[in-house]
Amino acid sequence: MNPSTGDMLAPAISPSSFSSFSQSANVVGAAWVLSSAIFTTYSTTTFLKYQGPEVIKKGGSALSVLSRPGLLTLYRFGGSLLLGIIAHPDFNVGKRLEDTLHNLPAFALPAIFLFVANYANSMALGRIGISLTYTSKCAIPLITVLLTLILDGKSALPSKETLLSLIPIALGIACASWNSPTFEPFGFAAAMTSCAAQSALNVSSKRAMNKTGIAGPEAQRCMVAVGFVITLFLSIFQVSQKTKQVTSAEPPAWLSSFAVVSYHLEYVLSFMFVKLVASITYGACDAVRRLAIILSGHVMFGGDPFTVLNIAGIGLAVLGALAYSITSSGGPKNGKEY
Repeated sequence: MNPSTGDMLAPAISPSSFSSFSQSANVVGAAWVLSSAIFTTYSTTTFLKYQGPEVIKKGGSALSVLSRPGLLTLYRFGGSLLLGIIAHPDFNVGKRLEDTLHNLPAFALPAIFLFVANYANSMALGRIGISLTYTSKCAIPLITVLLTLILDGKSALPSKETLLSLIPIALGIACASWNSPTFEPFGFAAAMTSCAAQSALNVSSKRAMNKTGIAGPEAQRCMVAVGFVITLFLSIFQVSQKTKQVTSAEPPAWLSSFAVVSYHLEYVLSFMFVKLVASITYGACDAVRRLAIILSGHVMFGGDPFTVLNIAGIGLAVLGALAYSITSSGGPKNGKEY
């Protein structure tokens, strides 16, 4: 008896087939880069730039008095936590809640860095735009080296070639920022704060995952749970301090939902990818991802033209970040990877 068409297709859509895709570094890495460059870039920038009619009344929606970066961070963490708990084939919500609560202490510190990185990044995007914000993120390898030196000493530092690759990163950021039409001191400071927090997140989350042995999606769920609590308390405080009668309109539900889903997808894929590949591969793909975000942001939203020096600086910073990843393929001298 010949198998039916449905029987022949069943293995292709079975849970085991889906699991095999989730274990493919090529598939996960490509999905991470594309989701960041297209979905997250569009939804985040549109959310932050949304301008609706002002609501001129006392006691309007509590959310409408929050700053746009604060509102985005609240939606991201709350929505991502909800998706992480309920959006799963086995629907075992109770078990995931129990596991999340059990692992919260191990991920408390990375969660704080995650909150700072997200909030500061949203502030930077709203003030200096996509290109300069993500060029500044090329300083992540430089800050990672400084953190390694502080935490583990000189023996943990990478090779001289790797350290030399930090020079074009620093020069590139300086050139990209020099007389840039979108440069603004507070926005640039927010971008560098996000950069430092992201570097600390990379180091601390890797250590926490190695210590607990849990997978990327579970680690992400623990961190957004803590991040959501932090953001919620800050939001309540901000709402209680607002006395103005004029509040800004909230972004529409479809845009808020899109921003949440895009964020959740990007970060789940990111933590899946970091578990599947060596630090060299992750770093190289992250450099490509930043360049893709800069290019896609320019295509989707345009903006003031950059000078030749700014463009050269963006390219130099991205190439420096890529060189850092390539030259550090041997890992730090003590064999640790971050």
